[in-house]
Amino acid sequence: MRFAELTDRYTGNTRAVLVEIDAAGARREITHAALGELVATRTAELAAAGVRPGHVVGIRARNGVDWVAWDLAVTAAGAVLHAFADETDLGDPAAFLTRHGLALLVTDDENALANGSVIAPDGSPPPGSALPHTPAGLVPNPDLHSLVHSSGTSGRLKGLMVSASGTEYVITRFIDSFGVDAADRHLIFLPLANFQQRLSVYCCLWTGADLVLTPYQRVFATLRAERPTFVIGPPVFYDTMLALVAKSGMSLVEFLGGAIRFLITGMAPIRRDTLTAFGDAGVRLLEAYGLTESGMIAWNTPQEHRPGTVGRLIDPNAVRFRQDGELLIDRPAPLSLGYFDTDVDTAGEVFLPDGSIATGDHGSLDDDGYLTLLGRKKDVIALGSGRKVHPAEIEATFAGVPGVADLVVVPTPATNRLGAIITPSAPADRELRAVIRRGVEDVNRTVEVFRRVSAVLFSDEPLRGNARFMTANMKLSRPAAAAYFADSVADSVSPGPAE
Repeated sequence: MRFAELTDRYTGNTRAVLVEIDAAGARREITHAALGELVATRTAELAAAGVRPGHVVGIRARNGVDWVAWDLAVTAAGAVLHAFADETDLGDPAAFLTRHGLALLVTDDENALANGSVIAPDGSPPPGSALPHTPAGLVPNPDLHSLVHSSGTSGRLKGLMVSASGTEYVITRFIDSFGVDAADRHLIFLPLANFQQRLSVYCCLWTGADLVLTPYQRVFATLRAERPTFVIGPPVFYDTMLALVAKSGMSLVEFLGGAIRFLITGMAPIRRDTLTAFGDAGVRLLEAYGLTESGMIAWNTPQEHRPGTVGRLIDPNAVRFRQDGELLIDRPAPLSLGYFDTDVDTAGEVFLPDGSIATGDHGSLDDDGYLTLLGRKKDVIALGSGRKVHPAEIEATFAGVPGVADLVVVPTPATNRLGAIITPSAPADRELRAVIRRGVEDVNRTVEVFRRVSAVLFSDEPLRGNARFMTANMKLSRPAAAAYFADSVADSVSPGPAE
């Protein structure tokens, strides 16, 4: 994929379509060629407004055809798109424009539209309305494509400067590995402010694949109506899907619309039982792994996959491991050029002086080159004995305990041992809780002392599906889980001794 050639790829395509489903279920469809005409109009309007190469145009709006058109038009104008999450508070629009160095802002927040440099997604900027802003501290770089925000398991937002070359590289590798072509139809339900979704948009425009945009609230109905061939989503999306399928009386294939070639998950660990359930139903659910900082690092493909791993390394020569098992990425074209609006210490921990990127993830390779993630470096639990363990490893060990639907490992307060928050697979009466406790004791007897779970707290609702315990990008917040356990520890039950 090449941005310089992207416009020519989609502007003449009268067969492929872009579909928008809004929150009320209304459907809008245009061809890629019609999208090209809209982008050309927007590009001319940006020029008339005074937008020039190097300017930054902000967007904070719901997904839709207009979001895609502005993205492409800003790129065509030689400017940089700054994508803000839907929940971003605009406050005083004039101050917001100044603070972020924006020439223009596109938003569906009606309260902000009185400012002449703020435009509705389906509106037009008045001639000469662009402000001569540039973000403070932003170093001009011809490879800079977009400014985005990403949050890790801490939930703290970081600004990232996405590169054009890194974007082109990731999309090209994805197309080659997954065989995406004009026969495909892709469904997006996560916000376009998340750059992963924009990668998918560019991929579909380049290959001539159909693209469907739908809000999360309507995603399951849209699956059946629009019949996509591939979807990308976090683990909680697939867990929810299985629960709905069980109630619907349909097969999983029918629930997905009947045309799915493959599904991809990432962003957080997925339960092995979920992968197995999809496989048993004849649907390929594939784990992948990557960061906005580096781009995709590993993925399972329809041809080469190993459940329980995140796949084979895309660039084996670009990955090395620190002594403690942390992955370092040293790629000629990383997805991100670095951080902005982020403190120097945080940036220095990730973007290292030698040009490599520290992922913050611990992992290991098997003999066939498949990567298994052991957990986040910052999630490592330091025990009273001096040992350090990854909660995800312990969770995998106890995942087979009878009666357990979900299990989250946390440090116990004061004792510095391991605790677990367990959601039973059925309403937890005294008998089922006793079964689970015995199961935990059975596993405890088979593992080293420091890997044993010393206290259990039952939760009726899985933490991984509860907004209280999820970060903005739908990952489990382990600090929130640990705080919940500590607050509730008086109700915990000790299943056996541990050190």
